Amino acid sequence: MAPSPRAKLGALAALFHLWNIYVASGQFCGCSSLVVPVHVDVLIPKDPTDPFGGLNSNASSLRRLNETYDVFGVFCQPNTPVSPEKADVIQLLVHGFTYTSQYWSPLTEEFRNYSYTEFACNRGLSSLAIDLVGVGLSSRPANASDVQFATNAAVVSQLARHLKIVSTIAGVQPFKKVIAIGHSAGSATLTFGAIAEGAHSPFDGFILTGNLNIQPGTLPGLPGVMSARDDTPLRWNGLDPNYITTNNRSLFYPANPNSFSPRMMIFDAFTKDVGPLSSQLQGSVTSLPVHYPGPVAKVVGSEDQGFCAASNCVDVVALNAAEHLFWPDARSFDVVVAQGSGHDLNLDFFAKGPFNTFVGFVEQFAAL
Repeated sequence: MAPSPRAKLGALAALFHLWNIYVASGQFCGCSSLVVPVHVDVLIPKDPTDPFGGLNSNASSLRRLNETYDVFGVFCQPNTPVSPEKADVIQLLVHGFTYTSQYWSPLTEEFRNYSYTEFACNRGLSSLAIDLVGVGLSSRPANASDVQFATNAAVVSQLARHLKIVSTIAGVQPFKKVIAIGHSAGSATLTFGAIAEGAHSPFDGFILTGNLNIQPGTLPGLPGVMSARDDTPLRWNGLDPNYITTNNRSLFYPANPNSFSPRMMIFDAFTKDVGPLSSQLQGSVTSLPVHYPGPVAKVVGSEDQGFCAASNCVDVVALNAAEHLFWPDARSFDVVVAQGSGHDLNLDFFAKGPFNTFVGFVEQFAAL
């Protein structure tokens, strides 16, 4: 599948503007909400149940999606001066299934210690956390089958290109390097884009969390997945039934309840969002080889009840070797197993460990 033409960029001048829904600040970090109109022109499967999202399909089974979507994001930058090397780098943060940009910074004072965006700001790194198309405050197409991995992979790649050529906010220059950090289905979205674009990818490194290439059939299904309009009619009654959500978040946390705050799980359930059914049906895409030449790291929690069940993550050397096979051209490749963490590495008592790991890889990739 050909990526969206770079020529489309010219039509997106002056695309960043503030949207005053969320503005946050702290001692080290200033954040502002914004909306980015992003144009995508991609081929997606006519059948959203295609397990490879169209990457292995012939032209007759694909259809053209030519749309402009409003993408909501929260841009955060350090309040204090940083080195030129760090000032030139931005992290593009991509959430997972049924989450939003809030995954990277829960919007409540009680959970401030779980904010990766603030943690990164404290270390001199800017970030843009987005809501994927179909989710949160971004555009939600009426037809859920328009929202596939190919759709959002094109969105995040276009955003990366924009960040390198367009000023996001007055006084903030374009960035020289964009490093993507994904979580779970967000990691799969980034992987899809890396497969489709290869050496033409605009990203200067990938940090993929909560996602491994475990063979299909070895992972337990997500608990309580159902049509969002059936789950919460007052909120989502008008949605296409193929927008889905989950009414049980337990698989996202360690099995040991002493590993996380029970109030975090309550907050998680209260703020959950939706995802397209295709995000659960096209997961086989991550089993395809990726000919991306930049640096790549994967981070997974040792207590991830899906990916690290059945001792899958005990032998880290073997896990690294197995995962590396799917990224044969990567300049560097590492797998880190975060001890004690669950699937949602950002939301349990061990979050600071993965946060340090993320920042370490961002600094390493930025120096290349």
